[in-house]
Amino acid sequence: MIAPEPIHPFPWRICAAAALFTVLMVAAAVAANIFTISGNGKLPLMVPGLLALGWLIWEAMRLARGVPGSAIARYIGRVVPLMIANVVTVVAAITIQREWHPAGVWAVLVALLPAPPLIGFIWAMGRLLVEEADEYLRMVHARRALIAAGFMLVITTVWGLLEGSGLAPHAPAYAAFILWNLGLLLAPILPGGRA
Repeated sequence: MIAPEPIHPFPWRICAAAALFTVLMVAAAVAANIFTISGNGKLPLMVPGLLALGWLIWEAMRLARGVPGSAIARYIGRVVPLMIANVVTVVAAITIQREWHPAGVWAVLVALLPAPPLIGFIWAMGRLLVEEADEYLRMVHARRALIAAGFMLVITTVWGLLEGSGLAPHAPAYAAFILWNLGLLLAPILPGGRA
């Protein structure tokens, strides 16, 4: 008798935590803009989002414990430290820029401080695709990455056209990475990204 395929339930709690994290961090940025809060004064606004990030990390680790040794467990094991490093480096870069006002090469290095964890996210996705032994799951992960890339390209293209026409405010280029991650979050609920 052939063993049935393992059932991989949709990780609703991870998606809810990621959505909550995204919404709270965007809301913190909007609130800081509306109330003209700058510098370290923004940090208290980020606390709810950071708590949601803690929930997201907890749920990711819970999922990884459910499938020990799998490619997705190794992916989560790589991404969780990168998420923490991202938060630490962003806060460090903002604090250094506000408090010490670096110039020249130091300003460039401080501005790029959050880049390695973000690049690490992309590397981790690539490793997931390489390490996934199940062809079907590899295809699902690749499809989700393509959906995320398409989502990012559509939003950035439309926004860029509106911005170029003076109809939308300027968005920083790193927003593309945020959109890609949001696309990864949305991909499993779209028809092409379902497992």
